[in-house]
Amino acid sequence: MVDDLAWPHDTVRACDWVVGCYYLLRREVVEDVGLFDPRFFLYFEEVDHCFAARKHGWDVVFFPHTTVIHLGGESAKSVGPVTKSGQQLERLQVESELLYFRKNFGLLSVVGSVLLSVLADLLNMGKRAFKPGLPVDANGTLRHILLVASTFMRTRFATKATR
Repeated sequence: MVDDLAWPHDTVRACDWVVGCYYLLRREVVEDVGLFDPRFFLYFEEVDHCFAARKHGWDVVFFPHTTVIHLGGESAKSVGPVTKSGQQLERLQVESELLYFRKNFGLLSVVGSVLLSVLADLLNMGKRAFKPGLPVDANGTLRHILLVASTFMRTRFATKATR
C-alpha cells in the first residue's frame, strides 16, 4: 500500500483539497464556482469547494512556502461552548461528512460511509480487545455508532444540514 503522505512536503504539488485555514483562491474561481455551500457550517466545506473547483477545471495546489497562523476552535464557539470531549465537534464533523457524500456522490455513498464508519468502530474495538494495554472503550464506540446513525436519520439522509 502506498502512503499518500510520503511525498516531499517542501515542493509545490497538485492535490485534491487543502485545509480551509490555508485556503486561498482567485476571484475567477469564485465567479466560476461560487462561494462555500452555506449548508456546511464546519468541516468539509473546503473539501466540497475544492471538489467543485476541480470539476470546473481549476487546479488545487499545495504551496509549502507559506505561513499561516491558525487559531483553532473559534468557529465552533459560535454555536455554543466546546465540550471537553469534543462531542459538539464530532457531531458537526459527522453531519458535514454525510452532507458532502450525499451532495457529491449520492445516497448510496452516504449509506456506504455510514456502514464503513460503523465497521471501522467495531474493528477498532475488537483490535483493542486483543491488544494488551489498550483500553477498550465500548461506551465510546457505541456512542459514536449512535451518533453516526442518528445524524444520518436526523439530516434526512444528509440532504441538508441541521444547523
